[in-house]
Amino acid sequence: MIIDTAKLLGILFHQKKSKNELIEISSALSEDGVLREATVQSLFDIDEEALSSDFTELFEGLGEMKVPPWGSVYLDREKVVFGDSTVQYRQFLLDNEIALNTVVREPEDQFGLMLLAFAFLLESNKTQAAKVLMEEHLLVWGMFYLKLLNKASHNKFYSLLALDVYEWLNKIIDDLCLVVEEKKIYLND
Repeated sequence: MIIDTAKLLGILFHQKKSKNELIEISSALSEDGVLREATVQSLFDIDEEALSSDFTELFEGLGEMKVPPWGSVYLDREKVVFGDSTVQYRQFLLDNEIALNTVVREPEDQFGLMLLAFAFLLESNKTQAAKVLMEEHLLVWGMFYLKLLNKASHNKFYSLLALDVYEWLNKIIDDLCLVVEEKKIYLND
């Protein structure tokens, strides 16, 4: 179930979907106890155009981003995409024979992409590598990111999604006995 959940959550954070697709994915995650019913219900109050523009603003980068979804913005002193932490994560992906083929040139350390890579590693029976991805790459900044996303998003769906995923990741930490590496977060310096 972790694999399917990580895939669906990765899609929500990385791929722009129609309102109906978001409802379908979110409903499946709600049935599995990952998302609360309130998160799914919030989709019904938002129109298609607002969902699309909010996704672009929050996850693709339109203008100044309040909550960038790329790890290096949090982990690199210069607060840039494609920073040192991205290079380290890129090497981790190469070492584990993962090639990300996205349509646009973007850093590999995008939150949703990292969840998709986590699912791929688990699906490939590379459990130890999946744990390393979480402990050394995603969770070191991802929890901070989700807290910011919850507070900064004016879109109720994405705000509630951030809370639910935060809770799900805490459960993953417990279930997989993860020990998250501590790294300095530079975004708010």
